[in-house]
Amino acid sequence: MLKLDAPMDGPSGFRTVISNDDYPESQYGYTGPGWSWMWVNSPFALSFVEGQFTRRVFKQYQTSHRDLRSFASESLAPNDPHWSKACAAALRDTTAQEFILVCSIWAFASFEVRSGRSAEAGTAFYNGWVAAMNADPQATYALQRSEKPTVIVMS
Repeated sequence: MLKLDAPMDGPSGFRTVISNDDYPESQYGYTGPGWSWMWVNSPFALSFVEGQFTRRVFKQYQTSHRDLRSFASESLAPNDPHWSKACAAALRDTTAQEFILVCSIWAFASFEVRSGRSAEAGTAFYNGWVAAMNADPQATYALQRSEKPTVIVMS
């Protein structure tokens, strides 16, 4: 598993995910403070891993989680309806503020944006998880072989 590179613009950099829902307390833009989320396709790939970030920073982490759950159930369903539903169900049951959810070939992160851009905060948060996974290869192997979504609470 490789770390994400620093956020950048352009085709080889990070892309943003547009939320279909509008929440009154969300801030359109990339800066904190608040809560945001990201996702990575094929987090265990041995090549470049591209993070995709929402364009919003939310005042409450619960709203950020609701937006992520909506994205997972609506946007990922055409690719794999079974895992999309399982992922949305795992997100519904999650009460942690910051976490990584590994679900089949996807990894989702919910993280706090204390200041600055959400992509930089998300990259740092995700790379912290990557470092923990690299330190314990057995945990990484177990996640890859898991038959259900796994939430990893980060503190």
